[in-house]
Parts: sequence; C-alpha cells; structure tokens
Amino acid sequence: MNDALQRKLENEIAYLKRLNSELLDQLYEDDAIKFPWMGNLGQWFWDCDQNIVTFNPLKARRLGYSPEEVPEEAGFEFFTDKLHPEDYDEVMDKMRAHLQGLTPVWEVKYRIQAKDGSWKVYYDRGKVTQWSDDHKPLFLVGNVFDVTDDEVQKQKLLQKSHYWRRQAEIDSLTKVYTRSVMHEKLSEIHEYSIQNQKDYTILLLDIDHFKKINDTHGHLVGDQVLATIGSILKANLREGDFAARYGGEEFLLVFPELDSPVAKKIGERMQEILRTAELPIENELTFSAGIASSQETQDIREILKLADTRLYRAKETGRDRIIEA
Repeated sequence: MNDALQRKLENEIAYLKRLNSELLDQLYEDDAIKFPWMGNLGQWFWDCDQNIVTFNPLKARRLGYSPEEVPEEAGFEFFTDKLHPEDYDEVMDKMRAHLQGLTPVWEVKYRIQAKDGSWKVYYDRGKVTQWSDDHKPLFLVGNVFDVTDDEVQKQKLLQKSHYWRRQAEIDSLTKVYTRSVMHEKLSEIHEYSIQNQKDYTILLLDIDHFKKINDTHGHLVGDQVLATIGSILKANLREGDFAARYGGEEFLLVFPELDSPVAKKIGERMQEILRTAELPIENELTFSAGIASSQETQDIREILKLADTRLYRAKETGRDRIIEA
C-alpha cells in the first residue's frame, strides 16, 4: 500500500470517527427528548463480535465516573465487574439466555457499585438486533434507567407496610394477637392438624368480675389488668403456641400438638401466677376458662363453640376454674 492510499484511509477513518462522535452526541441529546422519563440514562449499543459497548455518558456519570475515566473502547466488563455479587449470576444468566435466542429480550434489574462505594439500582433492557447467518448475536441495542430513588421509596413503603401490618396483628394494650389474626393462625393450625393427624387444644378464658374492676377502679386500672394478663399468658406459652385477644376481657390460647389435660395444667399455672400479680385492686385476679380439642371434632367452629360453652359453665358454677369436658 503506497503512502497516498495510506493517508487517504487514515483520513477516512478519522472522518468516520468524527462523524460517529457527532451522531452519538446527537443521539444522546435525542434520548432526553424522546424518552424524558425520570432516571433515563439513555441508550447503549454492544458489538458482540468486538466486545465494544457504546453508551450514553450518563450511565457512567451516574456512577461517578468522568468521560476521561472510561476506556475509549469499553467492553461489557466495565459494568459487569461492578455488579453486586448477589445480582451477578442472575444478570449474566439472563443475558446468556437472550444471546442464545431463548428469550425475546434481555430485561433485568440489578445493583451496581458507584465509584464512591455506594450502590445504585439500574433497570436494563436490551435486544439483539443483528444476527449472523449461523444465528450468532452480532449487535445489541438497549436502554438503561437509574431506578435507585424508586427502590429506596419502595423499601420505605415496605417497611411502613410491615409496621402497620404489625400494628394490625398485635393488640396494642395486651401485646397478644388481635382477633383477626387469631382466625388466620387458628385456621393454619387446624389445616395442619387435619393434614398431619396432629391434634391441638384451645383454651378460652374470661377475666372474672372485670366489669366491677372497671367500675370501681376506673379504666386505667382495667387496662393495667389486661396488660398484666397479656404478659402472663405470653410468658407461659411454649414455642408454637399463641395467645389472642378474643373480646374485651376474653383471651384465646391455642396449643398445637397438645391434649386437653396438659393444656389445663398450663392454664392452672397461669391462674396461680395471676393471683399473685401486683395490681391496685382489693381481691385476687382470677379467670374462668373452657377447653376444647380437635380430638372432639374436626369442625373449627364446633371447637370454638365447645370452649365457649365450657367457659360459660365455669362462670356459672363459681368462676375461677377451668372446665375441659
């Protein structure tokens, strides 16, 4: 090749580079106009054969890198090396699946580390636009978005949702489950009991003379009584048991894989502890209770009804007692 031809080729290459640079600048400006969505970092292009990624500088700038810190011909590793370890495999697996023609597009959300060590969240979507004759990927085009702020807000909402769900699950005064959660958890235990042929027992209790306590000492003392009994119930349950506030001064205890006589002994221990509790009332604090078991019937409503009937009998026959049959 003579010198004149060499210079001509060099000039053409230089011209094409300048033209390509201008076209890319125009394309990146158009990105902001055509896709004015919040977090849009523009388009990217990947020449698979040469492993050259061309991308809107915003993608690297958002990570804290200046144009001078990005290689002139950056490969995909410039970004994949910064992926969060927990996200790396998913990102690469989805890309491989798309390059093999197994999925119509490559679409993934991932965490990527910025220059200062913080983590951004990118949503990336791309597609092979050119294939070789033997169906190998040649060229991909895609768009990337910085969705970090959205993810932060999402996490805050999830935390708030968890908090409010917790507030709805736990009775604020007694710190045991609310009645709505009780039905949900009791149904789960009932289904488990049927499927695994494991019996369970419930104990329904009512504080004796609670109305008199409220009328004589006021609702603040009444609340103190309720809080005390809630604490005693929780402290004397096994792992897997649960207590719920069934009504005003009524509580339901559920004992999975426990028969009625043992449940009654647990209830009697709670009665003894309650009698010695320090409360600003004249008389000992007692409760009456009724016990029922899934051994007696497989109908959850009937189990509750049996316990309620026996609770009524306990109150009618002198209170401060537990009736199991």
